[in-house]
Amino acid sequence: GISASLLMAICRTTLRQIAPHLSSPAQVLAEVNRSLAGDMREGNYITMTYAVVDAGKNQVTVARAGHELTLLSRLDPAKGGYVSEYISSEGMPVGLVDASLFEITIEDRTLDFAPGSTLVLYTDGLTEAPNADGKEFGGARLADALRTYHLGSAREINDGILEAVAKFSGPVGLRDDYTLLTLKRVG
Repeated sequence: GISASLLMAICRTTLRQIAPHLSSPAQVLAEVNRSLAGDMREGNYITMTYAVVDAGKNQVTVARAGHELTLLSRLDPAKGGYVSEYISSEGMPVGLVDASLFEITIEDRTLDFAPGSTLVLYTDGLTEAPNADGKEFGGARLADALRTYHLGSAREINDGILEAVAKFSGPVGLRDDYTLLTLKRVG
């Protein structure tokens, strides 16, 4: 609705003002939470993930404010191939709790992000897509789709994931809106 759209516009503007001044995604989200807390009505909150890719260090740092877990595909030399894994990190939604609780739960997770690695960010509308039996697409199927398409470009990975969701859901289709963003590290 309109109020949610306005809240997201304010959040985006706030994020763009704060992010250039802090290097830690968790610190950025903590400051966004502090800035927006007074402007949000009770019961309103925002989930988000903030990630910083450091190509020089071959790393990605992720902080999660109550959002869906980020999915990462990367080469695992010990296993001799690519693995898809969810990046677990603590964090509460922006505006849901007071600043002190938010700040002690939010955390940065830094992982290897060498060429060939892929990061998938998405909303629950994708993983909660139902099939005719009422089962949800879920995180395991999303990870399977990434394993299947990880060698493709970011667009090909997105197309493959969306095709897997469409095949799973069949005529039922999606019951919620969704966002899917894929970052593929090349060269």
